[in-house]
Amino acid sequence: MWMDNASDIDMLFYEPYAKMISSIAKNKKYNPITIGVFGLWGAGKSTLLNLIESNIENNKDKSKTICVSINAWMFEGYEDAKVALMEALLNELDAEEHNSFFSAVKKDIKSLLKRINYFKLGSDIVKKSIPVVASVATGSPIPLLLSIPTDKDGIETAIQSVSSGMRTFKESYVEDKKDSTVENIRKFRTDFEQMIKNSEVDNIVVLVDDLDRCTPERIIESLEAIKLFLSVEGTTFIIAADETVIEYAIEKKYPKLEGSQVVLSSEYIEKIIQLPITIPDLSAKDIENYFLLLVSQMYLKKDAFQKLIMKISDNKIAVRETEITLQELNQMISELGDDVFELSTEEYKNDSETIDAVKDIIATNLKGNPRQTKRFLNTFLTKKELAQMYFGDDIDLKIMAKILVLQKISPDLFLQLNQWNKEYITSNEGLKEIYDNVVEKQSVDEKYSQWRTPQLMKWLQCEPIEIYKQRLDKYFYLTREKIKESSNSFGELLPETRKALEKIGNATEANIESIINELNMADPQVTDETIQIVLKQYNQAKLELFVVRYIFDKCISYRGKVVEALRKRSQKYDLQDVPYLKSMLNIDQGLIMPFLDSVRGNSLSNPLYDKITKKKEK
Repeated sequence: MWMDNASDIDMLFYEPYAKMISSIAKNKKYNPITIGVFGLWGAGKSTLLNLIESNIENNKDKSKTICVSINAWMFEGYEDAKVALMEALLNELDAEEHNSFFSAVKKDIKSLLKRINYFKLGSDIVKKSIPVVASVATGSPIPLLLSIPTDKDGIETAIQSVSSGMRTFKESYVEDKKDSTVENIRKFRTDFEQMIKNSEVDNIVVLVDDLDRCTPERIIESLEAIKLFLSVEGTTFIIAADETVIEYAIEKKYPKLEGSQVVLSSEYIEKIIQLPITIPDLSAKDIENYFLLLVSQMYLKKDAFQKLIMKISDNKIAVRETEITLQELNQMISELGDDVFELSTEEYKNDSETIDAVKDIIATNLKGNPRQTKRFLNTFLTKKELAQMYFGDDIDLKIMAKILVLQKISPDLFLQLNQWNKEYITSNEGLKEIYDNVVEKQSVDEKYSQWRTPQLMKWLQCEPIEIYKQRLDKYFYLTREKIKESSNSFGELLPETRKALEKIGNATEANIESIINELNMADPQVTDETIQIVLKQYNQAKLELFVVRYIFDKCISYRGKVVEALRKRSQKYDLQDVPYLKSMLNIDQGLIMPFLDSVRGNSLSNPLYDKITKKKEK
């Protein structure tokens, strides 16, 4: 299995990025600086952070630079992510491994931790509504702990008295300028900066990972902690995140002002992050290479695999225009020596050949995402093991891989193939019709439009080709959970799909056309995911017909699916639907007229049918 963890081997060939970012981070004249390492979920940001840390730790030269890693997701359960992040950083600096740098400033670190306790106390006062004036006055947390009521009546009494208690606290302990919130923030920054100057370190590089896994509130709190408290001379923050998720979090907390042209999310990010560096999506060629490298990693010994990666990197094979062929990869492996395989060479041969046959088809669908590549291979591996348990040798792994690829690139057509397989007598007539018309005759008939995409054309023509001659029951049995899942949910969606769905959900008749135009120009996977969900939502009466009307108009290859959704609609058509149905009839009479005839007298009344189909009299 391939774990979804940051790798210590540079299989994505991010080393140039790591060296560039490390060089900036170690340069004291640039700090304080916050660097954003942006990329989609699963793009390899955590792996890049590992490489950056290795570059800094292994190439310190004369600079006294240390790296501290913090996982922002760990603070998700805390009431205040700001203080949690600050406390985590100080505790890391206070750790034994950094004694050589901070032994002389241990007292300063302890003092800063006490100040954080003050912030935490203030937060608890507000959130828990507990009168703690006496505790603060004595300077001891013990009265606070002892004063918390445990019974219902006691809690109610405490809540009733909190207003006056808080007022007393504010007047007695916060009105003094020295103890104000602003002054405490300033004091913390000053003390934190001075502590770094008094230490033996030149620069602290803080690597913040998984920020985009947090809730919007936690994301904002963490960014504000960095900006307000921690970004001082002698520090460099490197934040790895999906920029679209960060923008979404900012927009949730700071909605766009009506009538303003200012994009607050962009302005906010620019204020926090001085140097944004975006990891480009891997190309289809890169994903094809990654497929083969992952398979070889499974079977090779670790040191042999590391040598293989070094050979590919040193010879600049990964950055050339063409992908690594399986024959070329096997040649490089043979040059590593004899004792290089950890597992069976025969199984490596079978698995590598099977994946090699389909990698180019699915690579485009994975959109440059290494995590999705691992997930597909893990699915293949688990299905392979299940197949051997259920059916022994009576299964063709290449057919199984081909079925899994179809499920990945088009869940809708995967379900269609399963339905055709249920009707199998002497052959799979539905799939055979697709082969005959799309591959052989290259028909342009609209009903085959979904099968004419480049990916599906490749799928139809990849080995084994004539799978319509075989019953596929065994293969669909192995993927039966996907059949159920596909019929009930839409699984893990791309961030762009979520954003498109949010726009459509909030659309009006005034802006829906521009939204659908934008969707039609989006990545094909985003378009496909979005339209499938929209049509299902329409079937469940959760979306209005005007949305579907524009999909029918602009997304030509989905017209057949739109008509199917119209036919499955759970409610009857009424007068307000007439203009949209009439508009669709004008766009494509050949598709809409048979639909109208089929629902006439059922979900569409005869008077409404006449309104839609009859031309106005002159």
